[in-house]
Amino acid sequence: MINKKAIATLTAASLALFSASAMADSAWNASQNPIVAANNEIGLAATGTLMNYQEHFATTGVLSAPMDDTESGWLPGFSVNLSGMNDNLTKNLYLSLNYNYSSAGIAYKGFTYNPGIPNSARRADTTDQATTQNFLGKLGKGFSISNNMMLTPYVAGGFQLWNRQLPGTHERYHSEFVGAGLMYQYAPTARLVLGADMRVLALVGGGIKTSQWSSGFGTSGEETVGIHADYKISGGWHVYGGLNFTHFTYTGTGIVTFYQGATEYIGKEPPSSTNLLGMSVGLAYGY
Repeated sequence: MINKKAIATLTAASLALFSASAMADSAWNASQNPIVAANNEIGLAATGTLMNYQEHFATTGVLSAPMDDTESGWLPGFSVNLSGMNDNLTKNLYLSLNYNYSSAGIAYKGFTYNPGIPNSARRADTTDQATTQNFLGKLGKGFSISNNMMLTPYVAGGFQLWNRQLPGTHERYHSEFVGAGLMYQYAPTARLVLGADMRVLALVGGGIKTSQWSSGFGTSGEETVGIHADYKISGGWHVYGGLNFTHFTYTGTGIVTFYQGATEYIGKEPPSSTNLLGMSVGLAYGY
């Protein structure tokens, strides 16, 4: 004879087990999903950037450079990052804001424009007291490939600045940018999230302002690829870091005429390319 009490107990236990399993699945797929958790953080990181800048001077009748300017060196700095991923009505809507600041003296090798003296005397090997700032915003939507894998296409925009302080002159490079990218994230465990990011941006509205003159650049491009990792330590605390490589170009300017007192001078900023190898490690809090 079937024991009704045993059946009732078994049914209740089954329902409880089913409920717990459903709650666990829901937690993995929602706020406890490590990928979503890693995308809901505010963090501060120490950064380092190896910068290599190279001018490509196009000879023009009145301006002839004996050599292209180059700059290279290590720029320490910091970054602040705020990101969020909504897992409710607008499922996996993604927003990220990042500000990066770097500053140091880097090696400058180039020449000074003074056609009245020999090229050998125009060479200038000195130090640029460089400061760079970069702000990048991303807006996208995550698409879950599986419980522990996500692709997030996004649009991006922001600005970049480079203050170049050389003996006797100050130059300020600036540009806004807009474009799109794709982020891939994979969570091998409930605490660790690995990712890769790539984007292509158009540099627009840029230009240079020096101690004597200023002029605008044309539209050019910037490409970035990177890898990153986020590890949950305890509670809401995470450590994170990454490596990235960025390449961008500036178109340069036309010939600019300027005056110092009653004397007329001619200036020109040549096209250039810049390579940046960046790294970061920081501490974040999830919310």
